[in-house]
Amino acid sequence: MTNQLGVLNALDIGKTQWYHFTAIVIAGMGFFTDAYDLFSISFITKLLGRIYYFDALSEKPRTLPPRIVAAVNGMAFCRTLAGQLFFGWLGDKLGRKRVYGLTLMLMVIFSIASGLSFGKSPDGVMATLCFFRFWLGFHMLQSLQFILLHNFIDNYLILSLRTLICR
Repeated sequence: MTNQLGVLNALDIGKTQWYHFTAIVIAGMGFFTDAYDLFSISFITKLLGRIYYFDALSEKPRTLPPRIVAAVNGMAFCRTLAGQLFFGWLGDKLGRKRVYGLTLMLMVIFSIASGLSFGKSPDGVMATLCFFRFWLGFHMLQSLQFILLHNFIDNYLILSLRTLICR
């Protein structure tokens, strides 16, 4: 037991190294991407309506039909429940550091896929967008990221940086 406390004490009084700044950047990207994903879609739905539901005869810009707005915005709630349950369980089984890295990789893949949504009709494009947004947000959840991120910070940063970030 005293050996473990000695290791933790050595981590707390250690000097700041390049690895610590890397951990801070990784943690910051997790927070940024969560917020960006959740808040950007409301602005993007206005643009999607003008692009995919364009009517040349109408003087007024078109908007997405209410059912599609509800589907695109409602994806966040469906994926939240499923993602918290699955990745909470997976974090306990595989380790939180590994699962945090997995969530960041999945975020990159499904962000690109969301940007490349495809279809023959506007409804088809919106369906693929909803599909990819579901998987994008399935792993990228505020509460899951906070749990994994704080654990990551607690384990890998020295005391002075830990208190600076977690305030």
